Amino acid sequence: MTEADYPTDSEQRAAPRADLWPAQIPNPPLSPRPGQAVASAQPPIGAIPPIPRKQAAWGLWWLCVITFSIYYLIWYDRINRELSAILGQPRRANSQWWNQLIPFWGLVGLGATAKRLNAAHALVGSPTRVGIFTSWFWAPGWFGSQTRYLQQRINILHDVLASRTAHPGY
Repeated sequence: MTEADYPTDSEQRAAPRADLWPAQIPNPPLSPRPGQAVASAQPPIGAIPPIPRKQAAWGLWWLCVITFSIYYLIWYDRINRELSAILGQPRRANSQWWNQLIPFWGLVGLGATAKRLNAAHALVGSPTRVGIFTSWFWAPGWFGSQTRYLQQRINILHDVLASRTAHPGY
């Protein structure tokens, strides 16, 4: 091989530093709207994000059926509280339990919950994604299966976070 086959100094690019977290980058991204603060979705350096509770999806569904959906309100409030803790964001009105009592607005809340769950999966580097349309349209129409659908994805998030806690650095 000749020297012409190797890249010159001007062609080589510096590799990004793996030891820098997004919160340590000197120039944070601009906020999407003027006057709106940029919230960091990363937990503080060295902090372990809280692990959501793992629960059997079919057991949850039957609990909701037996309690005439009262447990559904408790579950909805709990998962949104856990997701806001993982993401480090304050809770919004569409993540409260009473949101599910308002006709049609409860479906908007389910879509927002699916977005939060997608953000949590993306934060931990999990390839799992939640279908927003499925969570607010198809799943509630199919015998109230949004609980099973979302809880299965929360269980995956639990497994990813539990493995990262047990084996730091992975």
